[in-house]
Amino acid sequence: MARKIEEKKLEEIYEKVRENPGKKAGFIARLLGLNRSEVTRSLPALENKGLLVYEDDEGGLYPHNKNQSQNS
Repeated sequence: MARKIEEKKLEEIYEKVRENPGKKAGFIARLLGLNRSEVTRSLPALENKGLLVYEDDEGGLYPHNKNQSQNS
């Protein structure tokens, strides 16, 4: 059961990053009622699921567009 909850949380985090590109982990966490650390610790798990998110030098989170990297 915990696995399903984790999957749902990861998808919610990714969706909020897509809706709010460039916002920091704390902002995304507040939207979802999570701790900032929960969002930052979830980034590797998102990558493992193929939901790629990158963080800029100032801490902003962005969804990674797979098509963009293939065309470069």
